Amino acid sequence: MAVLSSETNEQIQNEPKVCEIEDSHLIRYLKEELAVPNDSIELALRHCEQERGTLPMVLWRYGFVSIDQLNQIFDWMAR
Repeated sequence: MAVLSSETNEQIQNEPKVCEIEDSHLIRYLKEELAVPNDSIELALRHCEQERGTLPMVLWRYGFVSIDQLNQIFDWMAR
């Protein structure tokens, strides 16, 4: 099991608790920059609300993105 850095833990705590389904910029970033497959994103979006997590966290929990990619996503979102 991967251990999150304290910076990542802080980012997670500051994230909104609902899935941002309408964030097309984030979805485009996931597809174009990180090459996350469409099917993975769609599955994560379906489970996002049930798990009360953000899209990046659900993608990570299901193994669709690595911990390094998760950090890249949070860095991108912070811009």
